[in-house]
Amino acid sequence: MFIRRLRRFLREPYWLVLAALVVVGGVLGIALARVQTDTAPALFGHAWPGDVDDTRGALGALLGLQITVLTIALSLNAPVIQSAANQYSPRLVPIYLKSAPLRRAIPFFALSTSYILTAVRELGVIEDAGVRPRPVLSGAIILVLVALFVLIIVLARTFRFLRVERVLGLVQHLIVSATERRIQARLKRLPLDPSVALRLPADATSLLAASSGYLADVDLQDLTRLARKWGVRVRICITVGEYIDQDEVAGWVVADGGGAVDAHVLHGLAATLSITSAREPDCDPSLGLRILVDVANRALSSSANDPYTARQALQQIRSVMRRLAGLPQGDWNVVDPDGRARVSLVALRLRDYLFLAVDGPLHYAGGDPEVLEEVLQIALTVGLVARDAQDRAAAHALLARVLADVQGSTEKDRFHRLLAQAERVRASFQGEHRTRVERGRADWLPD
Repeated sequence: MFIRRLRRFLREPYWLVLAALVVVGGVLGIALARVQTDTAPALFGHAWPGDVDDTRGALGALLGLQITVLTIALSLNAPVIQSAANQYSPRLVPIYLKSAPLRRAIPFFALSTSYILTAVRELGVIEDAGVRPRPVLSGAIILVLVALFVLIIVLARTFRFLRVERVLGLVQHLIVSATERRIQARLKRLPLDPSVALRLPADATSLLAASSGYLADVDLQDLTRLARKWGVRVRICITVGEYIDQDEVAGWVVADGGGAVDAHVLHGLAATLSITSAREPDCDPSLGLRILVDVANRALSSSANDPYTARQALQQIRSVMRRLAGLPQGDWNVVDPDGRARVSLVALRLRDYLFLAVDGPLHYAGGDPEVLEEVLQIALTVGLVARDAQDRAAAHALLARVLADVQGSTEKDRFHRLLAQAERVRASFQGEHRTRVERGRADWLPD
């Protein structure tokens, strides 16, 4: 577990940059605090002259100013976070904190703070040589000004997060990163065969969760390596993002030769399951999809009554469904060279994502044609990109569900555009060329 956390820390360049700047600031502060001559070009002015006590006092004043400004900036970010949580979804808070523009200014404040603190400390231990030019103070002023300038820029960018387009784009980018940069890149290195099922006998040993929380990730590579090393076959029966209690069954294990499985083997296999107190979006695209659905549902609530925002969320969902279609569908079964499944992990199918994406908006839409039109586009996208017959059947069923919601309405003129679009979606499902169907969308009048 410690090694996994260390790897995750090393994968985050932000923390490495922050630590590096703290070290650089400390080295510069110590080096310049010992300089008591002015050797800088006249272009930059002369260094501030003063004794040790005056210099330390000025540095302390700069540090206090910096802390005050940073506190005000943090207080300005709080309403943005609260607005995102109340208006869109509370699940946006950790995502915003990870992507907030203020994070770009904090490294500069860390650099200047480390510089000032180490300079103050160094000035306290060197001999007082009286009034001398102190380049260390000039350097502190420059670093603080740079940090304040960067802070002004990022504060202007912070208010962009009040726009729904920015929020939806952020979530959509997060899902794309989770599917393409992490999950797909990881699965490409494993021999997968969705058609090979792992059937365990009735006496298979249960694999228990080591702690309570959400299954954030499964290290399939490590799990496969350990399973081959110890001669066992493993089936993980909960999906990523699902909650599990401590000592609850997370999967099943059976030895190749039969018989009981050793306790240390079960402990090692359970260590490959990353269980956290909160869901992590890095390897859980369904979490990002739920956030987009939350935005749509809240926009369709009686208090908001904003169907266009709901449609914007559904447009992002449509893009996400196209990305999710690229994931291996069905259970992720890692096979041995002989073709037999070694490790199997339950995974969501495209139709599961489809149900998650449209069930809430259809429930709250109340027959709004603007929302239903976008749901039809989601059905069309899934029907065209799905590789499984059952996934395509789910898209056809979604089309029938939308039509069932409007056929009983007495306001036929209100749904004229929607019905024309539904006919074109049905024609696409029946085999007409896609470009012909898409070109037909420019003309909403019946032929």
